[in-house]
Amino acid sequence: MERVIDSYCVNRGKMSIRKVFLKAKEMEFDRVVIISERDGNPGGLDIYLENKLILSKNITVDLSAPNGNMKKDQTVLRCDFEAFKNMAVSIFDVPMENPQEKTKKNLIWIKDIQKYQGIIEFYDSKGLLNGPRIFLHQ
Repeated sequence: MERVIDSYCVNRGKMSIRKVFLKAKEMEFDRVVIISERDGNPGGLDIYLENKLILSKNITVDLSAPNGNMKKDQTVLRCDFEAFKNMAVSIFDVPMENPQEKTKKNLIWIKDIQKYQGIIEFYDSKGLLNGPRIFLHQ
């Protein structure tokens, strides 16, 4: 995530959630994403906005090597879930894609697929899939 959006990764270790929020505030971030692990791999995603839990999902992640170059300040969002669009904008803090605009920007695409509740994919300005792929479980 740190490669794709304006964010900063902190290894939580044994740090309490309260200390994570204090660290985020100190760094002037109002969003916190906590990725928990299961068997050494990402297994859960908890997203907080202003210290309030707004989304909690079990996940699996494809951590294939990145393919492209992402410029954080040139990213837009596409969301196939109508109900999640406003929440997605708040989570990623990037504007929604304008379908009429034919610009080459990085894309965060939240897709609706049947096997999972959704998948989050990241594409560079050339349209290349640029990991990670995050599968949201029901």
